[in-house]
Amino acid sequence: MLKKQNYEFMLHTLAPVHIGSGVKATSKEFIQENGEYYFPEMDKLYLFLEKNYSESLPAFEQYLLDSGNKTNKRKSRLIDFLNDQKIEERDFGGFKIKQNNLVKNLGEVSLFIRDGLGNRYIPGSSLKGAIRTILESEYFRGRKIPWGAKKGKVFNDIFNNIRVSDSNSIEEMNFSVVQRWNYVKGKVPKGINIYREALLPEQDVVFNISAIGEKAICLMNDLENMAEKHYLFYKEFFLDKGFDKKYIQDNIEAPIYLGAGSGIWTKTNIRQMDKEKIDRIQIKNKMKNQGVMKLTKYPTNINSKIVKTKDFYEMGKCNFEVKKKS
Repeated sequence: MLKKQNYEFMLHTLAPVHIGSGVKATSKEFIQENGEYYFPEMDKLYLFLEKNYSESLPAFEQYLLDSGNKTNKRKSRLIDFLNDQKIEERDFGGFKIKQNNLVKNLGEVSLFIRDGLGNRYIPGSSLKGAIRTILESEYFRGRKIPWGAKKGKVFNDIFNNIRVSDSNSIEEMNFSVVQRWNYVKGKVPKGINIYREALLPEQDVVFNISAIGEKAICLMNDLENMAEKHYLFYKEFFLDKGFDKKYIQDNIEAPIYLGAGSGIWTKTNIRQMDKEKIDRIQIKNKMKNQGVMKLTKYPTNINSKIVKTKDFYEMGKCNFEVKKKS
């Protein structure tokens, strides 16, 4: 019987983190007021109007059909529809996201992943993918890694023996909306019209990991050390190529990048790449040199020790600690 070791994986966010659900919401679907974005359940809103404001139903149906236009932007905002109809109620189910006062004129936002009950969480598969990148870079290097079942061969998939749980539910108050900023070398960061619901900096998220067999246990025991080596290679490959250090966050523990918006090089086994592969990525993504540095903005806590330049963060940057469980 193979030996088994359980671990607690403590993820600490140094920057906003977005794990996308694939769902985007527009200003037709949320209400911005009182420092929050409120996303009601539209079917509940419809039923409420049907029962209490039946005279407003034709206008609501037209509102849903109307995409809005440049001459009448009010048509595309739910708050304006409700105000026009003198509807003050706001109890239509749904959820809220804390407003970030650095985000102006939010039109569309990519939402964080939720479970079947509507609770936000980080899937184990997202974390496992980031761990795999580290292990491929620092342990396996150029060696071929068994992956999945192969006909006529003994099943030998090392990543199947590193089993990562989903995180627990994460409270609504720990999220906000952040904007993407692109930082081109030699220029100032520029805000891009991409907005994401993100887990805020300096939050702790716990995962459980089981390693099955001596090799998987060995990899997990050395994961923090390999993550630090992988980061140093990434830093030399990308961050040190002319980017001002005032936008690069220092590590507190072992580094890892997670979720959307952190940049392609954080998700790629760059150590195994030759010039031809890098060139293909650059052409496919229309990059100049190795591309832009992906940043985001969130109001910096006055006592924060993780931000060098006020309000600017490396999108998706986290640190972690692994502890054996008895």
